[in-house]
Amino acid sequence: MVLAIIEYNTETMEELISGLKKKDPAALKRVMELFKNKIYNYLRLMVNDDQTAEELTQDTFVKVYFKAQTIRTGNLKAWIFAIATNLARSEFRKRKIKHMFSLSDVNEGHVSYFSSFEDEMMLEQLIATLPEKYRIPVVMKEINRFSFEEISSILNKPVGTVKTLVFRGKNQLKKNVSQTGISRPGTIEVLNRGVKNEIY
Repeated sequence: MVLAIIEYNTETMEELISGLKKKDPAALKRVMELFKNKIYNYLRLMVNDDQTAEELTQDTFVKVYFKAQTIRTGNLKAWIFAIATNLARSEFRKRKIKHMFSLSDVNEGHVSYFSSFEDEMMLEQLIATLPEKYRIPVVMKEINRFSFEEISSILNKPVGTVKTLVFRGKNQLKKNVSQTGISRPGTIEVLNRGVKNEIY
């Protein structure tokens, strides 16, 4: 089976943005082909639940379609992730209000981020222990590989603040690893990656 790799450039993004603003269904379909899986995987790590992540993914692209006229950037990916992030934050607030928010439940679904299933599940469980203010930027930086500048734009926070949040979030994860006695190389490698140089 040959996997098709979807590539896109600035011109394509401009065309897609133009199509979305014109309410072109073909443009929305193409955008979903490019970003739906990325958004689902991101939301799954945020909300820690398959069904909720699927629902929020659908809500994200409904908003993409109906709010396209508000796009003021050429970075379509960052704009879509910002919508998904806001929906995740709303979900966090709902859970807190209902007193149902639990950071200990980890679903055993498959997300192909890391070299082994065990490393993946361990990192999911660790990420789920982080407060929202750390979890969002850490996932954006370490999982989705956004630059600090892109995260700054999505979260509407200064770059320096984003770097600090990522640094503190990863340090918190490392403390959790130390307390639980986890020693899996793949897990430790991700947590150590760049942590010494993220502020300076």
